[in-house]
Amino acid sequence: MMPENLAARFDIHRRTDPDAIALVVGDESYDRAAVGEMADRAVAMLKENGFKAGDRVVVQYDTSVEDVAVAIATARLGGTLIPVPKRLGVREINFLLERSQAALFCHVGTEPTEGLAPPASARVISTRSIASFEPLSAEVVETPGDHCALIGVTSGSTGQPKGVMHSWSGVAWSAERMRALGRVQDREAILMTGAGAGAPGFTFFTYMPLVTGATVVRASRWNPVEVLRLAKRHDCVWSCMVPTMLRMLLDAGPEALGGRKLEAMRSVSMGGGFMSLELIDRARSELGMEVLRMYAMAECMCNASTELSDPVEVRNVLDGRPGPGAELAVFDDERQPLPTGSRGEIGLKGPSLLLGYLGEPDGKSSLMTADGFFLSGDIGVIDEAGFVRVVGRKKDMINRGGYKIDPSEVEELIGRNPAVGKVAVVGFPDDLYGERSCAVVELRDGHSLEFDDLKSYLVGEGLSKEKLPERFEVWDALPLSPDGKILKGAVKQRVGTDPASALG
Repeated sequence: MMPENLAARFDIHRRTDPDAIALVVGDESYDRAAVGEMADRAVAMLKENGFKAGDRVVVQYDTSVEDVAVAIATARLGGTLIPVPKRLGVREINFLLERSQAALFCHVGTEPTEGLAPPASARVISTRSIASFEPLSAEVVETPGDHCALIGVTSGSTGQPKGVMHSWSGVAWSAERMRALGRVQDREAILMTGAGAGAPGFTFFTYMPLVTGATVVRASRWNPVEVLRLAKRHDCVWSCMVPTMLRMLLDAGPEALGGRKLEAMRSVSMGGGFMSLELIDRARSELGMEVLRMYAMAECMCNASTELSDPVEVRNVLDGRPGPGAELAVFDDERQPLPTGSRGEIGLKGPSLLLGYLGEPDGKSSLMTADGFFLSGDIGVIDEAGFVRVVGRKKDMINRGGYKIDPSEVEELIGRNPAVGKVAVVGFPDDLYGERSCAVVELRDGHSLEFDDLKSYLVGEGLSKEKLPERFEVWDALPLSPDGKILKGAVKQRVGTDPASALG
């Protein structure tokens, strides 16, 4: 049986073919031997700072060679990695350091973020310092099956981040599922987009390529032109991204590729936002790659996906079916299972289900059904073949005087308008109806859109008048998470509290 620990799996490829490229960052390439040596230096750094099995390390993680080295070293010593986006604010970092009682905080740059207030037990060190340590070999520490190997950070309902805890077995299952979907093989290259932090980002862009023997390719910074050129240069075969990023890449295609396609790219796995048929068709025609719609969350990674073997008409509109050992079901408001074809809250079960939430003993159990499904908060329908179609987010539903409006339906139609680059439809408080809906858009360059024209367009697309937005705002930029998802909570907060915003 293959080991699941990141360090143990990487050691196999390091010994077998040390000269194979493991990581590309812009114009810099690192073979397995170089990554392994940096990881041995990271072992020395961790040990000098008193790190031991069971300890936790918070890392400002951007999938640099130093970041990857810390990840391998932490796994080798039997610790827990908490990779956080570089953009995470100091308030959230302080919260995580305190809640996790981390032994170490590894920051980018020469100095930590201003305002950092770690607990007394935590050491603070720059990842830049790793190269100054002498390499130190160490055996992989054996850990129990329920060992928390990874804590991913996701947004929480209280404004503070939630720590999603995963075992090596859950990470390994998710990585192998992604590898199989993309048909990724040893020494092939995959394209990294978005944040490499968080549970999915780390699993797909660090763990999966390192244990597969693949090369992870990432730009030195998020620049769609550079990303496409790197994908072309290194013959990347697979990637994973949110729809916002794909649209950015498509718009950058003419400049980056000059009409050429990414012939080596078999597929891109995609979730986390609305995907129009127009976007999927553009990916095929302009970049030459297939979109594999998927449904999952940080708490249950890679649960469901379409596959390259599925018919095109399935891949175009459905969000996948569960992988080996995984399950999906839908439930009513009393957490009772609903029959096939019913619309309800989606529940997930499977090998990648989280161990729990950091510092919240009842956090996971409060979201579980009696038969072991984790309630997602998403609304969907499952057909007779087991494919799920996500139709909305339970907490995003707008209740206008008792009439329920699904924002995703309205967003889908607005997103088809050629003037619109990004869109979020949210509810805002109203004394008479309780809530009304507001459409917030980010326009494409060189385009304009008036509210009356938008409403006429939506009616022409067949949207009932009861669902029309009653407020319209154009923003220079919609707020995005590190992995490119629109932060609807931030949009809703601004829309609901901005008295200067005009009502339609």
